[in-house]
Amino acid sequence: MSSLVVACGGGGGDSDDSWLYPLWVETDVLAADIDGDGRTDVVTLAQLSSSSSRREGRLVVRLQTAPGVFAPAQSYLVGVYPWKMALGDIDGDGAADLVITDVGSPSSTTDRAVWMLRQDASNRGNFLAPQRLGISPTRPYGVVIGDVNGDNAPDIVIADSPATGLGATVLYQDATHRGIFLAPALIALPGEATAVAIGDLNGDGRSDLAFRVWLSQTNFAPNTALAVRYQQAGGVLAPALALSNQTGLNTQLLTIADYNADGVRDVVEFFTPSDTAYQAKVTTLLQSNPPGSFGAVDTSLAGTNGMDGGVLADLNGDGRPDFASVGAYPVGSPSTVYSTLNIFLQDGNGGFTLKTSTAMPLASTRVTAGDINGDGLNDLVVLGGSNQVLVLLQSASVRGTFLVPQSMN
Repeated sequence: MSSLVVACGGGGGDSDDSWLYPLWVETDVLAADIDGDGRTDVVTLAQLSSSSSRREGRLVVRLQTAPGVFAPAQSYLVGVYPWKMALGDIDGDGAADLVITDVGSPSSTTDRAVWMLRQDASNRGNFLAPQRLGISPTRPYGVVIGDVNGDNAPDIVIADSPATGLGATVLYQDATHRGIFLAPALIALPGEATAVAIGDLNGDGRSDLAFRVWLSQTNFAPNTALAVRYQQAGGVLAPALALSNQTGLNTQLLTIADYNADGVRDVVEFFTPSDTAYQAKVTTLLQSNPPGSFGAVDTSLAGTNGMDGGVLADLNGDGRPDFASVGAYPVGSPSTVYSTLNIFLQDGNGGFTLKTSTAMPLASTRVTAGDINGDGLNDLVVLGGSNQVLVLLQSASVRGTFLVPQSMN
């Protein structure tokens, strides 16, 4: 496994912390066709601190105007500490919109928020000013967009409990007044939601919900479970089905996908440890066909570096999802920061096998996948140091391998 040295910053006087700034904390990245021109664009999310008292969220949109050519980045101010984003046509005008969760600052509860940015349908690729939605969240981490009540209008589901420990929050859209949402409503769960995924799990054509929920803690280690709520006829959510209990692990990726191409969707979850007593892993909950029961298959990531962010996508063109992770980690004292991208190809039985580990030329913490160059193969987009973006194109001749990182900055 190769690694690249990235030097850490120096210090200053005892009370002088100016050397720290500007400081970026990258939180999310997606690759999708934003402006509807058939080319994949790149959107990133981060917090920028210019001093100890000045922090602001930055949404950056990079539109692809020709194969491999991107227009100058467009930057938007969004809240204080934007964490996750979801993309979907909320208002029905044919242009994809964004919903962003904002975990705010540690010293304030009033700046935690959920923001909606509508795309300007008359100026595609550009977003209108952020609109703060009518919710007062406590820990708004995960977010998804989808129709969860059967009225053909997408709703917003936030992995944040409207009251301590109760579950998650849904903002149902007013189907007769698109872009307008009803008062926040509770999705009851066995505990407080910390992550959420959406998809049709039982094949009935309706969007179901999967949540990682916090139940309790043992010696500061979280005890959690996966809670699934199936959407029934009339938009009613069935009682929660609890499975996949975990201890000492935090969810970094929760997604619904057909792992083994049997026509039935499965659940894949990427975990990182809460402390050194536990190990990172990927768990695949393979669903039976016909659907109704799940069997867990674990892939241990022990001993593999680069565990900050992950993505599930077809990374070798065989039509089945694989897994990639990226992360930065310190070594030694004084520390040197290394950063590694790992490619895991699925083994067909629910697990994943490490194929390559590659050094990144900057401290990278987030990764997504998408067809950047239009050749029908998924490429990788990595976000890291000082909000920089790297693109790794998949080799057309050697599937499952990726070319050297190219900077988009």
